[in-house]
Amino acid sequence: MNEAAILFEDFKPGTVMGERLEQYDERQAQRWQAIFGRTAPDDEQSAAEAASMAVISMMRAYLDVVAPRPAGNVHAKQKLHLHSLPRLGDTIHVVVTCVGKEVRRGRKYVELQVRGKAPDTRLLFDGLLTLIWAE
Repeated sequence: MNEAAILFEDFKPGTVMGERLEQYDERQAQRWQAIFGRTAPDDEQSAAEAASMAVISMMRAYLDVVAPRPAGNVHAKQKLHLHSLPRLGDTIHVVVTCVGKEVRRGRKYVELQVRGKAPDTRLLFDGLLTLIWAE
């Protein structure tokens, strides 16, 4: 099944585009540690690892929810505000919302908010992705 790519016209500011659950489990932690090594004592969680899981969750949600994308998009900018670090074992609930779109100097800009919460409803992160949309 070949879905049509999401077009600039499909973005509606103020509209939730979708949600994703991202599991921060031992497997994810081991994958991170395989790259960066163990950065905390065995009985503690690394802040760097947990912060990385927030970024990973934000990007996976965007890639999963906003799909299929046309070729030629540019990831122009991103901001991430960490409110609280995810904890090992958390299932992170991530919501992607279109918060704006505009044409500037002939380019189509889209802004997406990507917000992640922990199972106890703690706000983990608030991200803003700015993309130059190809179509």
